[in-house]
Parts: sequence; structure tokens; C-alpha cells
Amino acid sequence: MEKAQRRTRILVSKRLYQIVARRIARMIEENSGKPDWRLPSERELAEELQVSRTVVREAVIALEMRGIVEVRGRAGIIVLPTRFSQIGFDAIDTDIGPGPFELLEARLAVESGAAYLAAQRATNYDIMELEECIARMQQEKDAPLLSEKGDRDFHMTIAGMTGNAIIFSMVEALWAQRDASRMWKKLHEHIHAESVRPLWIGDHHAVVAALRMRNPEAAQKAMAHHIANVINELLQADERGRFASDVK
Repeated sequence: MEKAQRRTRILVSKRLYQIVARRIARMIEENSGKPDWRLPSERELAEELQVSRTVVREAVIALEMRGIVEVRGRAGIIVLPTRFSQIGFDAIDTDIGPGPFELLEARLAVESGAAYLAAQRATNYDIMELEECIARMQQEKDAPLLSEKGDRDFHMTIAGMTGNAIIFSMVEALWAQRDASRMWKKLHEHIHAESVRPLWIGDHHAVVAALRMRNPEAAQKAMAHHIANVINELLQADERGRFASDVK
């Protein structure tokens, strides 16, 4: 028990993306005197550092927020002319909360299970409520992704359908962390909303279809598929959004 608690404290005290951000920063510092040196791409960094690309993305966001790098469309990750003596590595180690993909991973685990339980307890009224949420999402097509009320209401409605107050509070806490996350906001600065919104709305329809059939396995799978799509689109659509901004 004591060993597990110690490991938990270590994980909380220094997140993986912080460790990766520090290694990337050290890489930049060690090559600062080489005029032709460029920071590798996110995929190359993931391979070199032997971590997932999502962790590298979180590390890059952290460095971008510290003014060390900037993501510039097709040019990739650009190292800014900042002196490390002014920034300091302690700033990189400062905890700015869970990374956006860490939050999504938690949502994948919790909300997929919530959908499974909700399918067993769904009422016709619940289904109508979810359909109304999707209708609001469609009406909010011009709203920034982070301010869409219909999307949040959809997921909170499913959490409520479980009839389990603990599950509801867990889902509510995850969304609250998302809303408060500076890293999440930074990630969304590059997202091209028009390219991802139709896919995500389609995912919501698939979840409702499974719930309407009262099929727990299908509901769980549909929710997991949706959140996996969000993770993938935040990686891929970010590049499309940045590329589109280069043309304007």
C-alpha cells in the first residue's frame, strides 16, 4: 500500500509531458550553437524519446506556453530566440495541470463505462434529451469548440442516465478540469473547427442510436469510438487547421 501511494505521489509531482518537455528543452539548449539545426518533428521526437505522440504534443504545448517554441504551420516546431537563462528549467517543471490527452484518456475510461450503464437504464425521455443536445450542437456551428454547451450537456446527460452519483461527479470533474485547463485552450487555438465538428456530431448520433436500442456493448463502443476520434482529430486536425491558416 505504501509503495503504491509513493508511486502516485511521484506521478502527481511530475507529469510525463513535463519530463518530455524538459528533455526537448535540453535538446534545444545543447544544439543552440548550430545554425542549421532544426527541432525534429513530433513524430520523430516520439520515436527518439520512446513516448506516444500525444505526450510529445502536450510537451510541445507546454514549451509553447513558456515561449520556448512556436508551432508555425508547414514550418513545424520553431525554436524562438529566447535565452534559457531568462526562462529557467524550473518554469518548465511548474505544474500547469493534466495534459489534454491525459484528460481524454480518463474520459475514455469513465464515459465509455457510463454509456454502458446508461444503455441499461435509458428512458424515452432521456433519448429525447440527448437528441435536443445534438440539435443545440448543430445550432452552435459558429461557436468556438470550447464554448459549445450542447456537447457538454450531451455527455453530462449520459452520466446522469446511469443513476450513479459517483459516476456523474467523476464526469463532471473531468469536464471541469477541461474547462479550466490552459493547455486545452492552447491546443484549441490551432484547431480548424469546421473540419472536426461534423465528425463529432455524427459520433453523437451513433451513441444515441446505441442507447435507443438499449444495447450496452454498442453504447460503450460508440462512446469509446467518439473519444478516440477526438484524440485523433486533435492530433491530425491541428495540422490541417494550421495549414489552412497559412493560406489566409
